[in-house]
Order: sequence, then structure tokens, then C-alpha cells
Amino acid sequence: MKLHDRYMRLGIMMTSGVLLAAVPVWANGFRNPPEGAAAFGHNGGKLILTEDASTISHNPANAAAITNNQVMVAATVIDTETKYSSPMVSDSTEDSIKLLPNVFAVMPIEDTRYVAGISLTTPFGQSTVWDKDGAFRYTAPYRAEMTVVNVNPTLAAKVTDQLSVGVGADVYWSQLDLKQVFPWSAVTGNRMSPDGTVQMKGEGQGVGGNVGLTYRPAPRHAFALTYRTPVKVDYEGDTTFSEFPAGAQAMGASPSSDFDASIEFPAVAALGYMFKLSDTVRIEADVEWIEFSRYDEVALDAGNNNALLHRPGDPNPTGPVVLRQDWKDTWTYGLGADWDVTREVTLRAGYIYLQSPVPDETLAPTLADADRSVVSIGAGFHSGPQSIDLAYGLSIIDSREIDNNQNPAYNGKYETRSQIVSVSYGYSF
Repeated sequence: MKLHDRYMRLGIMMTSGVLLAAVPVWANGFRNPPEGAAAFGHNGGKLILTEDASTISHNPANAAAITNNQVMVAATVIDTETKYSSPMVSDSTEDSIKLLPNVFAVMPIEDTRYVAGISLTTPFGQSTVWDKDGAFRYTAPYRAEMTVVNVNPTLAAKVTDQLSVGVGADVYWSQLDLKQVFPWSAVTGNRMSPDGTVQMKGEGQGVGGNVGLTYRPAPRHAFALTYRTPVKVDYEGDTTFSEFPAGAQAMGASPSSDFDASIEFPAVAALGYMFKLSDTVRIEADVEWIEFSRYDEVALDAGNNNALLHRPGDPNPTGPVVLRQDWKDTWTYGLGADWDVTREVTLRAGYIYLQSPVPDETLAPTLADADRSVVSIGAGFHSGPQSIDLAYGLSIIDSREIDNNQNPAYNGKYETRSQIVSVSYGYSF
């Protein structure tokens, strides 16, 4: 009976919080760092200071000031490791290096006041990998990956000399891929039964929108206001089990079944103010509000294998497992600065403070998020139609001591270190 109870508890442990599987490199839940090296170089002040093609992702209104066709490719490299310790065990994440690619293009529409643009970005996601035989072998996925790609067509216009506006669509494609060790001995009652692997993999799409406004009331002052709507993604795919034993069929289970889940990515509202200290030096302060409270629970549906995921005594043991998350809305506060050293060289610096939306009670190893500060520096080099931008950021991350989690297996101390490098190449014609 104890073996059976252990097995029945496995599912709820395994799925608790894993559907938002992300390396906690940036906090703010599962958001990624700002796209483009220029924006990341002054990461706390990106709404107005960012004036290249990557502004589509931050404030589409700024695209109205671009007078030439531009294309840009960017890559962000993230090095992150999380260490876990408790009185009984310790562990650390693996595969610490992650790559996030982004592409942008803008084109002024001839003989009009409009500028069209499109971007292909990775605003959410990344992955978490733990030791397959480590501290969370039977209680959390050893590999949990979320991929989110946003296709963002944009149209911007200069309404007056002081006011610019921009609007765009956010078309998300996303994939979830979760892998967990599965102890079949708890099903068969035979301690010699080998462990298997359960994989839940699905993909889905969602559509939202965004709008931006930039207002310059005087030569040295500018304000920006942006808003991105929430986007709901419904995932469909498969749940598969390896080493499937015949004894599991008595529960109505099978080696494969459907996989369905939904995630609502948050709305984001931001306000920025820029002041020009001199002809070559500008500073900006930004504040963001992120509506993570939309993520209060997640329902995981494994079709005819749902029974494997429920605790004993659940009122609907064949229905989807509904997991409490109770995330909270968060705020970010930041400063950024640019210095045009010469016509060809720009230096940048930034600071941003990011709150975590994840309460102690629902924190999971796949997203051991924490409040943090990120300090960044960067440089831009421009020669004729070409530009290269570089940026580096260091995260100063709070540790978390968890002792009241809804899954006792997740209690313990989580410590994360992270550094980020971003590079962009742009061409104007």
C-alpha cells in the first residue's frame, strides 16, 4: 500500500509548477531579458533610449523616427546555475549555457508618415535541467523546456513633431517539453521493475497586441507609455511513458495519451521618462507593471492517463489535475544611460530591480525564482550602414529559504547565479 500511495503522489509532485519551465535568469517569472544588445545595455531605460530596429519589442512608437530600412539580428547568451540544499540532500542545475536568438526589420513606407516593421523574438521561456539521479529524481522533471516565439508585425507613425504612436500584433507559437523519471516499481509492486521516463510534450498558439506612445514636449524631455495585452496559449500534444508495464493497464493507463494545458502570458504596462543632460548624454527611468496574477492555477490533462497524476482521494481522479499557483502582480524599476563618445561610438549602462511573482508556497525547482537586481554595461559601434552592439549584465540574486511549500519535497535553500551577454548586428539601406 505504501508503494501504491507513493506512486499516486508522484504525479502531483511532478507537475506542480512545471508548466512554466524557465531558467530564473531574469526573474519576473518566465520573462526573458530585453531583446537586442542596445536595449540590454541600458536595460533599466529601454522605452525611449532604444532607437534601432529592436525598439519594436520595447516601444513600437519609436520606430516612427527611423528613416532608413533596417535589418538586425541579435543573440543573447545566458549562463545560469541554481544550487539547492536541504538538511538531507543537495543538487545543482546542469547545461547552464542558453542561447536566445532575435531578428528585426523596419521599413519606412515611401511618401507616407508610416514605418512598418516586423520582429521574430523569444520573449519567454528557456529551460531548466537537473541531474536525472539528483535531489528531485521522483518529485520534479529533470528536464523542463519552454520555447516561446513571438512574430510581431508593427506599424508606427509620427502624428506630430512631438507625438509618435505605434501598434502591433503579438502572434505566439510555444512548445512545452517535460521529462521526468517514473518509478514503475510503485505501480507493479515489484521492486525489480525498472524506472521509466514520462514525457509531456505539446505546442500551441495565441494572439495578442501591443501599443506604444512617445511624447517629446521639449527638446530635452520625452515620455513613453506602452502596453502589451495578455496572450493565452492552449497546448496540445502527447504524454508518453517508457518501460510501460502490463500492470499499469489495470488502471486504464496506456503507453501514450493526449496532453493538454493552457498558459496565459501576462499583460505588461510600462512608463518611461528620458532627460537629455547634454548633446551627448541621456538618462532614462522606467517602471513596469506585470499582471502575473492571471496565473493563479494550471490544469494538466493527460487524457486516459490522468489517474496516474492524482493524489488518493481526489474527487475527480480521471479528470485534469488542477494545480494552485497563486502568482502575484509585480513591478520593475530601472535606470539607463547613453553617452555618445563620438559619432561612431556609444557607451551604455543600466540598472533594473525585478520582483519575483512566485510565492514560497508554490515555488518549484523548475522555476526557483527570486527578487534580483541586474547591472548592465554596453557599447555600440557604427560605421556607415553597419552597426555592432555589445552588452553584458550581472544578476545579483536573493537566495530563497523555503519551508512552507505545498510540496514538502521542494523545501530548502535555492541560490542562483547568472550572467548575460548580448550582441547585435544591424544594417541600414
